[in-house]
Amino acid sequence: MTSHDANLIRDHLTSLKGWISHWQDDLFCKLVPTESSLILAKAHADSALTLLDRMEAEQKETA
Repeated sequence: MTSHDANLIRDHLTSLKGWISHWQDDLFCKLVPTESSLILAKAHADSALTLLDRMEAEQKETA
């Protein structure tokens, strides 16, 4: 894993954590998450998982 990959994964997870915090605030006010916020959060999770899958495949190729 390169430091660039690690930073990308960290950015995606930080964004996801921000969305979760936002939803917790919404729940406190009895609001529901918007579909667009759920889509964006899912995209961050998917991107992080894609990076991890790519890194795992690269490690298997070099082993």
